[in-house]
Amino acid sequence: MLQSLIDTIDAAHDLKRHRELLTALWQQEVWFDTPHQRAAAEIAREVLEKAGLSRVRLARYPCDGKSRFQDWTMPMAWDCPAARLTYADTGEVIADREKTPASVVFWSGPLGEPDAPATGEVVDVDALDDLSPQAVTGKFALTGQYALKTKQRLAAAGARPLAIISDYLGDGRGYTDETVKWCNGWSEGAGGWYFHADDAVMTGFDISPAAGRQLRQRLAENPHLKLAGFCDSRLYEGSSQCVTAVLEGTDPAREVWLYGHACEQGAHDNTSGVSILIETLRTLKELTVAGRLPRPRHSIRIITTQECVGMVAFATLNDDLRRRALVGMNIDGAGDPALPDFPFILHYGPMSNPTIAWAIAAIIAEAVKDRAGDAWHWRAARFINNADDMIAEPHCNVPGLWLGKGGDCMGYHSSADTPEVCSDDSLRYNTVLAAAWAYAMACLDDSSARQLLAPAKAWIDQTIVKAGQDDPALLSRWVAGRMLRDLRRWGISEGVYEPTAADYCPADAEPLPDLPTTGPRYVRTTWGTCNFSQAPPERRKGLSCWSGTINAGLYWNDGRRPLAAVERLAAAETGAKSGVKLREVFEVALEAGLMVQDNSENYQGG
Repeated sequence: MLQSLIDTIDAAHDLKRHRELLTALWQQEVWFDTPHQRAAAEIAREVLEKAGLSRVRLARYPCDGKSRFQDWTMPMAWDCPAARLTYADTGEVIADREKTPASVVFWSGPLGEPDAPATGEVVDVDALDDLSPQAVTGKFALTGQYALKTKQRLAAAGARPLAIISDYLGDGRGYTDETVKWCNGWSEGAGGWYFHADDAVMTGFDISPAAGRQLRQRLAENPHLKLAGFCDSRLYEGSSQCVTAVLEGTDPAREVWLYGHACEQGAHDNTSGVSILIETLRTLKELTVAGRLPRPRHSIRIITTQECVGMVAFATLNDDLRRRALVGMNIDGAGDPALPDFPFILHYGPMSNPTIAWAIAAIIAEAVKDRAGDAWHWRAARFINNADDMIAEPHCNVPGLWLGKGGDCMGYHSSADTPEVCSDDSLRYNTVLAAAWAYAMACLDDSSARQLLAPAKAWIDQTIVKAGQDDPALLSRWVAGRMLRDLRRWGISEGVYEPTAADYCPADAEPLPDLPTTGPRYVRTTWGTCNFSQAPPERRKGLSCWSGTINAGLYWNDGRRPLAAVERLAAAETGAKSGVKLREVFEVALEAGLMVQDNSENYQGG
């Protein structure tokens, strides 16, 4: 069944068309400002409409720096058609957005004019013992740190430079001496990501290590060295958009979601993911129109987002669609060569919301690997979802997984992430995997579930289940049982899966035995990850939306379990042998309005 599906999709995939689409999208996204992001979205919409997909639209949401969805504040809109930094005496160019778009920090504020640039001396702020306003204000602030980190230090000190200049690059695959780091956060708020209405307006330039060495050498030779720069930018209250489209199923009451973020400057991260979403849906549409595949039982929807903020906005503003979603796959970073040491990863999780989709994705991935040979490699890894795939957590309840790579890809978050980074094999086989998985999940019925049960059990036994009687092992057996019982959401007959599921745990089993039933209970008022941005800075210090421990606790906290039970479950999922302490985190969430407390102690289990 699956092999035939994979063969059919692979034969239909048009690699030339796919790469042309990726390049067209990247040529807009590489500028990473609001007008170009809108232009990329319009390209996606036009392609999807031309392919005959249903319900194609731009789902807009505010980018005003203050609107909030769940615990995420929307960023400001930003235009930046041009910016340049030069030596004032010679006019030699140090950074030019026209040549290297990433040479300007995302959300840089305006500076000077093209025909009247701001001029000032350079100061190495890393060498200053005193970051006083007098030492920095009115000068170009040179740093070897990530530009955002220096901006936060300067803003806290009340210093206002003409601009920050960073030659930070860090370690990464595919970097050269001419590579420019991309800085995609400009906020003093929680986590530093994005830019909000209450953040300090400041200009930032990123330059290559080679340009940085030259600048530092000239500064050493001339301590009063002057630069000239301008940034033609605008920060304003605007809007952004998700692009969404549907391949209609025969029963459109439920949907399978494929999603991934747009709105970043890289081809691998993540124009590749967006192009795979589009190619997946239009290839499946072409196959169904041609009669080579029957229409799926359930609909398949794609959604392109702005990472995290776009997804929480879409799922919040379209709550009816969220409730229709059976399962989802996040495709983020899918173009890099799939080498043995750097394979693509199917990240599955969280353990608080298991799904049969993990096993089916792995079965399909292995079949794709058999077809690809050494051209494509993959592995599975447990993961506590924290980006667009935060919708997999139980409170939002679109369980699923992430296909892609993180920071170990070629050219990560830099000017080196171009279409040349993206491998034909990766585009091909990741599209085949995504399309086959989405179609299989959308068509799941008693017959296909029976065929998939044995290989799914084999994968569960090899990957999910742990030996022993400690909490991680006990939890793994509950997860295994829940994965198989997840088939009931597709209306699969209980007799298909229950005998196998019962081998792992009873149907009414708690995730762990003897969980505490008394103590304070915290009830969430939002879903997804938390930035704690509404808490005072001193209270949210050290709390991160990327923390696996915090997110495990948030996701297990169903509003019925007391704190002690949530802590034990989070420790079992994360493998924290010394336990997990979440009271302080939950108290900060309480102060920020992200939770309310219920001390009625009427927990009934379940």
